[in-house]
Amino acid sequence: MNTATARRYAKALFDLARLENLLASIRERLEQTDRMIRAQSELLDLCRNPLYTLDEKKRILSLLGDQIGSPPLLRRFVDLLIQKNRLRQLPEIAKIFGALVDEAQGLEHVRVRVAKGLSKEEEAGLRRQLSTILHRDVALVVEADPSLIGGMVVYTGNRVYDGSVKGQLQGLRRELEK
Repeated sequence: MNTATARRYAKALFDLARLENLLASIRERLEQTDRMIRAQSELLDLCRNPLYTLDEKKRILSLLGDQIGSPPLLRRFVDLLIQKNRLRQLPEIAKIFGALVDEAQGLEHVRVRVAKGLSKEEEAGLRRQLSTILHRDVALVVEADPSLIGGMVVYTGNRVYDGSVKGQLQGLRRELEK
């Protein structure tokens, strides 16, 4: 799967959806379409199997669009994916489109690994601190990982901040081995 191609398609859809003020609607229906296709083996086969004609794919996915109430822009987009034989990239396109919408709305997805779980109050405090540091609203996912010993590892975008005891010990080990 070519991520650069998926990004171009997602960006084009994003730009058009923004112009038509349909970002939320397109995102919801695009993700719903992707979930339905992946959940039903017949639909997944339809998207991946070259033995189905373009007309068969368009007809069936048009019915799916009717079922979930897809906006005309999304219907045209899915038709384009079918025409260009890019339907199998729909999951990646949906993921990238969602990230573009989040970015436009100032939302940052952050994953944090901690040695032991956080209370609701600690989690809320961490969310506030990260929002202040990142200058964005934060959608936070906290995972407990006892192997960290203490501290936390923060993943945001393509950045990783390792403040764990395990990470500090590994860094010390590397320094001593030099």
